[in-house]
Amino acid sequence: MQTKLRIYTWPERILSKKCKKVSVVDDKIRKILDEMRLLMIEGKGVGIAANQVGLDLSLAIIEFEDKIFKIINPRILKKEGKTKFLEGCLSFPGLEVEISRAKKIWVSYVSEKGEPIDLELDGILSVVFQHEIDHLNGILLSDRISVWKKMKVAPQLKKIKKDTKNELFKQAKKH
Repeated sequence: MQTKLRIYTWPERILSKKCKKVSVVDDKIRKILDEMRLLMIEGKGVGIAANQVGLDLSLAIIEFEDKIFKIINPRILKKEGKTKFLEGCLSFPGLEVEISRAKKIWVSYVSEKGEPIDLELDGILSVVFQHEIDHLNGILLSDRISVWKKMKVAPQLKKIKKDTKNELFKQAKKH
């Protein structure tokens, strides 16, 4: 299966946009989720949100320990505890930063079959869900780190920004 989608990288604008709710779960949405999964696998990620592939839709894919979560319109209902985890992101290639998150969350979403799902998550899976839900709310990895940490990773952020601009310039020349 080929996809026309690509992974958007920081500082592309759509990454900072809160995604629109999906009103109807149909074959078109399921196809988008499948294409997103291909890109996520290609990028060696464990999760990907729709705005990371340029789509203004509240959709995300998470693949963890042989389980695939296709999540639509997710919401965190409750958070508990604190944990720190070294996170990476397909939209920030090569960057890994320690992020503080809730240790345990209760989440609600709609499945690809249109069914409501409620889950209680903890550990790494909780962190991955929070990361992807952040994306859908327009919150980036760089928004979750302190000014001090931002200064520390500034050279990496500068390189990602430059690489993104160069890639966009190349794409614009093609069209």
